[in-house]
Amino acid sequence: GLRVLLRIDGAQVCMVADQGCLYGLTFVSHFYAARRSIVSPELMNVQISGGTMIDDLRRTIESIAEDPAVRFIPVVSTCVAETAGIAEELLPKRVGNAEVLLVRLPAFQIRTHPEAKDVAVSSLVKRFGAFGEPKKGKTLVVL
Repeated sequence: GLRVLLRIDGAQVCMVADQGCLYGLTFVSHFYAARRSIVSPELMNVQISGGTMIDDLRRTIESIAEDPAVRFIPVVSTCVAETAGIAEELLPKRVGNAEVLLVRLPAFQIRTHPEAKDVAVSSLVKRFGAFGEPKKGKTLVVL
C-alpha cells in the first residue's frame, strides 16, 4: 500500500506509526518503492498515550504542505491500534494546495500485500472518484 502511494506524482506520504514500524517502512520506501522519503511526526509512547499525537500530526501535515510541489498528502496510519484509530474528522481535508487523505493500513488487520494495495487504491477512489457525482476538472486514472 505504501509503495502505491509513494509512486503518485506530487504526493508526499505522512506516516503515522511507532518508531519501530517507521524505521522498517522508511527502508522499504527507499529500496523497494520509489526511492522517496516518507515524513512522520515523532511518535514515542509519550505522544501516543499523552494525547498530543493529533496536534503533532497536524503540524507535520502543515509543514509538508509548505512545499509547493506537494499536491497530495496521504496520511498513512499503520502498526498499532492507537495510530490506526485516528479520527478522520480531526484531520484537515486540504492544507494550502495539497489534498489530505487518511489511508488506514493497520498491519494487525491486513494480512497480504495485495490486500494493502487494494485498501490504498480503494481509499483513493472513494475520495477522488466521487461515483454518482460528476466532478469538474478532476479525473482519476487507475492503471
